[in-house]
Amino acid sequence: MNFKVEYINKLKITITIFLIILISVFAYFFKDIFNYAEERFIDLRSFVSVDNGLFAPKFKAASDDIVIISVNDLTQYEAARSSELNLTHWPWSREVWAKVINFLEAQNPKVLIVDLNFSNYEDLSRNYTSPDMVLANTLGYYDNIVLATALRTPYSETQNIDQAKIFDNFANPYSPSSDSLNMYIDNDNIDNYISYYSHTPIPNIFTNSTTMGVTNLVTGKNKDDIVRYSQPVYKLIKGNKEYYIPSLGLATLLKYEKIGKLAEEIPIENNFLKAGKHIIRVNDKGQTLINWHGSGNTYLDIPVTSILLSMVRGTKYFEYDKVKYPLSFFKDKIIIIAQTHINSETHNTPVAKDMTDAQIKATIIDNYINDSDLTNKCKRPFAKKITPYKGLIITVFFCLSIIFVILIATNLILALFNSSLIILGYVILSVILFAHPKFRIILDMAMPLYFMVSTFLIAYSLKVHHEIKKRRKIETIFGNLVSEKVLKQLVDKPHRLNLKSSVQKVTVMSCDIFNNLQISDEIPPEKYVELINKAFNTIEQVIFKYNGTINRFVGNSVLVYWGYPIHSRKDSENAIKAAIEIQEKIEEFNETQINITDWDRIDENDNLKEIPDEIKQYFVNVKIAINTGNALIGQIGSSNVSDFTVLGETVDVTEKMKEICSEFDKDILVTENTLEQLDEKIPTKYAGQVRLKNSDEKVKIYEINQLYDYTDENYNGGENDSY
Repeated sequence: MNFKVEYINKLKITITIFLIILISVFAYFFKDIFNYAEERFIDLRSFVSVDNGLFAPKFKAASDDIVIISVNDLTQYEAARSSELNLTHWPWSREVWAKVINFLEAQNPKVLIVDLNFSNYEDLSRNYTSPDMVLANTLGYYDNIVLATALRTPYSETQNIDQAKIFDNFANPYSPSSDSLNMYIDNDNIDNYISYYSHTPIPNIFTNSTTMGVTNLVTGKNKDDIVRYSQPVYKLIKGNKEYYIPSLGLATLLKYEKIGKLAEEIPIENNFLKAGKHIIRVNDKGQTLINWHGSGNTYLDIPVTSILLSMVRGTKYFEYDKVKYPLSFFKDKIIIIAQTHINSETHNTPVAKDMTDAQIKATIIDNYINDSDLTNKCKRPFAKKITPYKGLIITVFFCLSIIFVILIATNLILALFNSSLIILGYVILSVILFAHPKFRIILDMAMPLYFMVSTFLIAYSLKVHHEIKKRRKIETIFGNLVSEKVLKQLVDKPHRLNLKSSVQKVTVMSCDIFNNLQISDEIPPEKYVELINKAFNTIEQVIFKYNGTINRFVGNSVLVYWGYPIHSRKDSENAIKAAIEIQEKIEEFNETQINITDWDRIDENDNLKEIPDEIKQYFVNVKIAINTGNALIGQIGSSNVSDFTVLGETVDVTEKMKEICSEFDKDILVTENTLEQLDEKIPTKYAGQVRLKNSDEKVKIYEINQLYDYTDENYNGGENDSY
């Protein structure tokens, strides 16, 4: 038996280890799937972190100082239909944009961002009156303009391409200013990831001024990929030279804080970019996770036709959505002139599908200006990801917690519920740490949840197996030893039962048919066996009625105990009640042995006038001894044959008392220890003392008055009774 148990345990351990290895191997080979799932979990958390999200009152809402002037299919159509504007074809001349810039600059905006496509030459004459030069001179005249551009192809993907086939290496005829951005980076990983080649016909303009801002958004190869990150710095490689230029958001921040002419480096150290009072957290790829403010149309979006009509009409206001705004509205604003064409100028984001690039870039600019400001008490810092080592510790802690609650769970439903709470708790913790502006910590969810669920399934399966095995063992051990009611309690709540050998406080009863030899001498063997079995059935019914546990039947006696496998403070009381009722039931049992032909000998008091000898030989005489104390309970026997039994001095004293019952013709004897456990005193008669085995100590014993109903409410508590 021990061999089988040991074999089963080893098999369970082997299967568990195999499953853990299998789960780990699966996680390793399918890590791309988990990375994809992790990005989606970040998207979901971003969605609950917007201005109407969980902790919105704790951080600054989207800035009203950022305004978009949009150029799209609708504005182009309206402009073409307007006789006042006289704009008949697209793209409009750069002189038009020069006039728009001059008009807006007259309103004293804080920063003006021009996010339009100027990648080709409009007038190759290159004289001072050509549209190119007019726009270039306009851009160079103002010191608060950011001109957007785009870089292509990450360096890591194109480092083996011949550069001569990529670049047009002609000289650039103009540039807005002559100050370059000096960037210090102490992380080679960041330096490699932010390296980009330029595919533009006018490359020099992108390397000579902080006026330039790169518009690239971090997306995958699939057009449906979600925009999650922005990049504060890019490295342009042209020929043998490397230039660091800011993203559109960072360029706007530099202009906003007037860090246009740099005398010192802007460092990225320990994954922090520092510019004046602003600190921007970046990951090892030079990216910052966008703090979303809304699901689209978060920032005021004014059609460019409203501005053009105000220009040609000479009004001091512009009209948008049937509302007239004074031109002073643009004072100290951050204005973004951007294309918002559907499909070509939109992206899928965590908070909205097909959000325009202008709204996305406005959000990034809002992040860089407000959320990176150390003096802003309502800032929402850029989210940071905990180290893999800390993530592993947290994951292991939650997995161990799941195992712990399953082990200590009192039933399978509670194990399922508590484990679910722990997994849900991790999800809630991940959301709170991400969404709350005090923390802004990214806990991985995909891989940890995978391991937590796997841990739960393994631990829960082992728990189910253990519970089934324990229930079967309980049924095997106690199936015939306790009542159906008690057995159901044990099976329903097996956690309360300790099947290991242990010392328990029990009340032991030894019930003996002391005249069994006399009966066996008087009647045939088959009649004797039938009679004794009927008597024991009667005794068993009473024992089960009072929740007693039958330890064993031996010859003419049965050993019973209370206090295990279930216990109650009324164990001793139940034992005494059972003893009294057994005597009563045995008397009734004896009466059933009277043949119906003997009824003529029954007097008016229902008593036999004379009991015939042939009837007396069927009468059963029962002697009962009861004792309370500590006893060893456990599986006793060999590896092949064993019984769950009770042993110890308490049992020995009970058996010795049973012999006294037979010797001195006492029906029920109990020890002082048993009487002390009763809530109320009962009538007894002192019967002497019993010496303990191998000791001089003696135990007082008493005879129970079985005819007295000590449950009677009128009983005075037995103040005058002997103990």
